Amino acid sequence: MASSRDEVLQDTLDREGLTLAPLDRRSYAFLIDALLLSVLVVMINLNTFLALSEPQTLQEIHNSNSSAIMLKDSVKAQPLGQNIEQKIQKQISSLIVQIFLLEIIYQGLFTFWYGASLGKIVCKIQVINIDLLDSPSFLASFLRATLRTFSQAAYYIPFIFAFSDAFKRTLYDRATRTIVIMQKS
Repeated sequence: MASSRDEVLQDTLDREGLTLAPLDRRSYAFLIDALLLSVLVVMINLNTFLALSEPQTLQEIHNSNSSAIMLKDSVKAQPLGQNIEQKIQKQISSLIVQIFLLEIIYQGLFTFWYGASLGKIVCKIQVINIDLLDSPSFLASFLRATLRTFSQAAYYIPFIFAFSDAFKRTLYDRATRTIVIMQKS
């Protein structure tokens, strides 16, 4: 059954003159997107990163917060080290959620609007729905982006499927019925 679906997909690609995107181009696009998102995250959080790197600022944060806690709850302030550690853990947790959301929104919107992220556009590849041979729907784009982001969090294991699939589909491509092709000139 799977091979007959693969044959139909191959016939469709051949008939429409579509070429699969090679894994190296997909990898370059992935790296470009990762770099862009990293720069965006740093720009958004620059003040937080700078504040967390300065011991004097951390001391001021500790002093201002512990005073408020003591007045409000009549509880003794925690030692400086524990308080700072909790603040850093809170910032890291917030940063992780922010990265996940930015990744999902970026990938979802660009895939829906253009059929490609900025990295894919630079590498001249795009994502299409295998049934429509057009950009995925809004729901499919965001489902693909969500699954892709969680695949990264799962040590990239779902990406391995691209190496054994005839159409270089990852697990999230299979789940959303998408395929990555070269852009038509």
